[in-house]
Amino acid sequence: MPGPVVNGVKLSQSSAGSSLAQADESVPFLPLLSEGSIRLVLLTSGVMLVARLRQTTDSDGDRAYQLIRPLRLEKHDDSGPWSLHSYLAGLTPQRNVVMLKAAVAALLEPEARILQAYTRSTNQECPPSETPVERLKKAFQEFTDSIESH
Repeated sequence: MPGPVVNGVKLSQSSAGSSLAQADESVPFLPLLSEGSIRLVLLTSGVMLVARLRQTTDSDGDRAYQLIRPLRLEKHDDSGPWSLHSYLAGLTPQRNVVMLKAAVAALLEPEARILQAYTRSTNQECPPSETPVERLKKAFQEFTDSIESH
């Protein structure tokens, strides 16, 4: 039986039969000011995740990303909605994972409806939409930061 659809984004059912939202009710609420930002993460394997992302380092000091409460994002056909699925359930009790930079192909901004469905299902505060001017300022800052680091 399909899971609930929220603004075009479907929340899938877990193997135990409860929805992701019900499964994560025991997870502490993450406020907007919590460290990291919510991103779409395209892995080099082709898997698409949505997670709160923090930059960190691995044990050798190489750059890595900590994915907090990651969910797998899938679309079964072109006309159907995107669906969110648990990424680590059934494999480990951990809700967070550290990925080496080499495992991440791209970091992207999620659309508003994906962001809202993700924050509801993982018990996080949804960030407000940025205005075009705010997005431009942020992109310019990221560009200047990348030039300065080289």
